[in-house]
Amino acid sequence: MIKNYNVFFLLGFAFLLTSVPVLSQDRKVDSLKEIVETGVKDTAMVSTLNHLGMELLYQGEIDESMEYSKKARDLATELNYINGKALSLKQIGNANYYKGNYLEVLDYWTQSLENYEIIRDSIGISNILSNLGILYFSQGSNARAIDYLLRSLRIAEQSEHPLRISTAMLNIAMVYGDNPQDWDKALNYYEQALPYLKIINDPANSKAYYFGVGEIEYAKGNYQTALDYFEEGLNITENTIYYSQNLLLLGKTKFKLGELEESLSLLQESYSNADKDDNLLVKVKCLIELGIVYQNNDFEKAINVYREAEELAISQKLNYELAQIYEGISQSFVNSGDFKNGYRYQAKYLSQKDSIFNIETDDKMRGLQFDFDLLKKEDEIGLLEKEAQIQDLKDRRQRNVIFGSGIALVLIGLLALSLYRRYKFSKETNLIIETEKNRSESLLLNILPEETAKELKENGKVKAKSFESVSVIFTDFVGFTAYAKSLKPSELVNSVDYYFSKFDEIMEKHGIEKIKTIGDAYMAAGGIPDPDPEHVFNIVEAAFEIIDFINQQKKSDLREHHVFEIRIGINTGPIVAGIVGTKKFAYDIWGDTVNVASRMESSSLPGRINISESTYELIKDDYDCEYRGEIHVKNKGMMKMYFVNFKKDKS
Repeated sequence: MIKNYNVFFLLGFAFLLTSVPVLSQDRKVDSLKEIVETGVKDTAMVSTLNHLGMELLYQGEIDESMEYSKKARDLATELNYINGKALSLKQIGNANYYKGNYLEVLDYWTQSLENYEIIRDSIGISNILSNLGILYFSQGSNARAIDYLLRSLRIAEQSEHPLRISTAMLNIAMVYGDNPQDWDKALNYYEQALPYLKIINDPANSKAYYFGVGEIEYAKGNYQTALDYFEEGLNITENTIYYSQNLLLLGKTKFKLGELEESLSLLQESYSNADKDDNLLVKVKCLIELGIVYQNNDFEKAINVYREAEELAISQKLNYELAQIYEGISQSFVNSGDFKNGYRYQAKYLSQKDSIFNIETDDKMRGLQFDFDLLKKEDEIGLLEKEAQIQDLKDRRQRNVIFGSGIALVLIGLLALSLYRRYKFSKETNLIIETEKNRSESLLLNILPEETAKELKENGKVKAKSFESVSVIFTDFVGFTAYAKSLKPSELVNSVDYYFSKFDEIMEKHGIEKIKTIGDAYMAAGGIPDPDPEHVFNIVEAAFEIIDFINQQKKSDLREHHVFEIRIGINTGPIVAGIVGTKKFAYDIWGDTVNVASRMESSSLPGRINISESTYELIKDDYDCEYRGEIHVKNKGMMKMYFVNFKKDKS
């Protein structure tokens, strides 16, 4: 994956390439606040409030920016000024993006999009679609990102708007540039954007073009081509906050081409500019590149610059750069003949790589959690719409009652008809209410065990319970991340739903409680909420049925869904179970038993059932198990593991 520096630019609301003097910005903000204090309620005031919100966001005053943007939204709503409302909603989303509130960002940008669609503002629509695409990209949903960006591009092309066309193409190129397999697609979109860049002559978009193409060519090993692009970008970035970064790219490319003196000169100049601008990230990267240059001929200088980089990287929590630093220090010591220190820093490097792996895993979970939260939000919206329908029926009922009473004063004969209509309407309303109540009961039982749901309804809360012996099963589709990138979103979701629905049937058949799904992972437990002495045997049988189901799918000639390989892991031991949350309830389990079960799954092989020693001791007399030896488990050390092959015939 290429480290891309252009994400905030591509969102379409970050700082300009040329810096604005702070004093000038302060004066502009003060002037706008004076206008706002006049209290005039017209469309010009909406524009002023929006402008003030934007200027405050440029200065990093996020909360104050959001406050004025919300005032703009409220006034625009009061005046029915849709264009001003659309812009204010967009800017509230922008502020939430800086605060990391991504679901709120999605909500406000979607509302902004709806308002732009009402007034058929194609430029506004294209801009918001582009922003939504980059939001999904930042959350790891590249397929959705491309979908939104292509829609943005299509509308921009229909409007023949060069700036929006070039921005959409550069956004698409950036997303494709995230995956080495898609680099050719990325370069194709960069080249398609070039004619529009010549028309608009926009420094920001031009910078994105030269940096984006240059970084891909550098990653592919085409250093001379990369150098040409970085040199073209130098004139654009001169006297801007990106100048030191551009010098850094040139310096490390010169080194790859063997031009050491020019490389050192450029890197030192880059460091000097970054130090002046207090750009700590570029300073650290410059020091790393200087260390690479020095480590083969001046070991002392190499170690000194790496040490300086280490101090900065630790203070800024730059995990990826810290791993490069430790690797560089280790290599420098080895090149100087100091193998003891070389080994010591190699150990630090490996430890830091493990830390990075955990961060990347957290990022993947964050993307899955974002999708999960989004689905929950859509469900909530659906329930709110139902409630609105019921309320509307109640309002209509009330109006009819009043109307019927008035008619009764004029003509008693119509009272019977009115009462009949009232009875029919009440019956219809009660039927909808009863249907929704039953649906709510059903939804609650889908989320919580029956006993837990009953306790929650009676007491308003549920006490956590300890269980001494529970068997926990985890399943995971092999290579799911790769499939997620290659399959259409609808195809992927339909396939996963198809498999998980079958897993639900299998769990229900064997009396096992489904806990939750996270992305492609499926988790269930036997022996809760009601203790069951047979739970371990039930869960092993369920695991075999899942394997059989997967094998049937692979053999079928008429399959309609994608075929996945699956890994299964099982562990048995004590857990604590209860409800998390106060509004959006979820039944969950905790304890070391759950963690070990997850490790059993991740240590399993495709098509196999991997169990822990505790589970093996309970089933060894009834199932043929294959001892795998002691295998290292993260945060647990060495653990004995077994494959379950088949059930023994005791006849």
